[in-house]
Amino acid sequence: MIKKVHILDLGSLEFDLSYFTWKINIGKMYRFPVYCTLVEHSEGDILIDTGYSLQNARKHYAWEKPMQSEDQSLESQLKLAGKRPEDIKHVILSHLHFDHAGNNHLFKNATFYVQKEEMRHAYVPEPFEAIGYSRETFDVPGLHYEFLNGDYDNFFEGISLVTAPGHAAGLQVPVLDTNELGKLFIDSDVINTKMNLDKRLVGGIHWDSVKSYESILKILELIRKSKGTLFFAHDAEWFQGIKKGADYYT
Repeated sequence: MIKKVHILDLGSLEFDLSYFTWKINIGKMYRFPVYCTLVEHSEGDILIDTGYSLQNARKHYAWEKPMQSEDQSLESQLKLAGKRPEDIKHVILSHLHFDHAGNNHLFKNATFYVQKEEMRHAYVPEPFEAIGYSRETFDVPGLHYEFLNGDYDNFFEGISLVTAPGHAAGLQVPVLDTNELGKLFIDSDVINTKMNLDKRLVGGIHWDSVKSYESILKILELIRKSKGTLFFAHDAEWFQGIKKGADYYT
């Protein structure tokens, strides 16, 4: 069962807002948060995504102007919650873009769970989707991956996985059963910002725009039926108002 849910602040990136709001807001720069989610669980500590590596981002994505203080490194953020990388037993990867799988190398004691379709696209992406994948972040010797196919109810007790392809071919949304927030949907790039939610806007970075839109509708319907809570992937204003680090949800 879920004991605590920590949001770990891993700094920020910046790019043209139209990358989030396809064909809209062209020319407006937007700095957005990057985070991952630590779940203290009866079956062992679980991390949802691993954020970005500052070294990797500076090397391959300097144009996104990465900003990450020492305190915002994943190791430092885990320490706020009383954890070390070696304590993490399971890592659920929403997808394999560099800002969601950038610190996989830290967790050689963990088992990683990713959709099989996502791993295939990460290794051999179409030219138009290749920009999001950095092979050195996920093709790490010594990591143990288990490949998933489709949706899973109670993958771990109180944690379900819902496929939502579009932004990435094998994107999956973890759904956590919490006391405070009900069913908590960790969006993972289906609905990046409140702007996307309000106007049902597809993100500008996508593998398939139609599937992106269908996944938005799928997730929103699940939230409606369950009276759940949505945690946006990259909304700057929203991120300021949530609990982070040592603070947690139950």
